Amino acid sequence: MPRVAFEYRDYWDVPRLIVCTVEGTEILLDSEFDESLEEYAAQYKVYALPPELEPGSMNSWANLPSPEARYLGSVSVSAIEFDPSGRKEIEVGPLLDLLRRRDPSLI
Repeated sequence: MPRVAFEYRDYWDVPRLIVCTVEGTEILLDSEFDESLEEYAAQYKVYALPPELEPGSMNSWANLPSPEARYLGSVSVSAIEFDPSGRKEIEVGPLLDLLRRRDPSLI
């Protein structure tokens, strides 16, 4: 399965806020911190970001997902396979599956 490079913010065991490009679509994976449980979610919420939003140009990731982002569904954090460092690349299989199920026009 192909891998893609990603950018991230927040790291606890694995990156918790990730942006990557899958088949030309900017994807956001967000595993939010739950204050009441004092732990991160076991699921990434997955969003398609609007084309005009480029991660490298963002000064802050604080407002992600943006209101223009399209929610695609969720994927288990454990379903995402990272490179050995856990900080450079992810396998895109689960994301491709989600994209194809939710919006075939994105791929």
